[in-house]
Amino acid sequence: MMRKTTKLLIAVGAVVLGILIGVVAVMQSQSDDIGEDEVRAMIMERYGGEIEAVETRGQHYIVRVSDENFEYEITMEQEDGSITDMKSRELPAEEVAEEPAAENHEGTGEKELMTEEEAKALASEEVGGQFIHVTLDDGAHPAEYQVIQLVEDDDEGALVTIDAQSAEVDKVLWFSIDFEDITDIEAFAQELQEYNRQYQNDYYIEFDDYDDD
Repeated sequence: MMRKTTKLLIAVGAVVLGILIGVVAVMQSQSDDIGEDEVRAMIMERYGGEIEAVETRGQHYIVRVSDENFEYEITMEQEDGSITDMKSRELPAEEVAEEPAAENHEGTGEKELMTEEEAKALASEEVGGQFIHVTLDDGAHPAEYQVIQLVEDDDEGALVTIDAQSAEVDKVLWFSIDFEDITDIEAFAQELQEYNRQYQNDYYIEFDDYDDD
């Protein structure tokens, strides 16, 4: 009877020992798995780009990475970091176009330019009257809108210069001319802009017998 009891205890002990060894082996294998921080470092070193997300699926990491033109889904073994699968897709043109624009505003600190409609509304608020013509001089620093308004009757107008970044009126050039004599509004606008560059302060110009030929 004693021998049977001893054999039974030895058998139970062996089972328990086997279970303990199995648990330790599992814990050991889990502790040897690559962590998420290490995964991120390995992906950045191998592929660069920007890591969008890291997910765990079973014994694998799923890493989504994007660069300027493509997005990648990389499957990596948790145990040794080996790559078992990689899928890629080309980013749509609108997504590619949006990202650099946002970076440019953050990097330079520049404001977006006001719209043409906003410039026209500001000129109308400044001098009143009826809208005639608008141009954007994006070669100026800062860029400027030049808005021509017919202010009174048919012979008095104003060229309103607006800072396109700060949305503030910089200068008003007043002039008198019979608008019916203007056959080429673009040429007339350029002539007004030349006068505008010559005079630093508000100024009044009378055009007599205007001829833009």
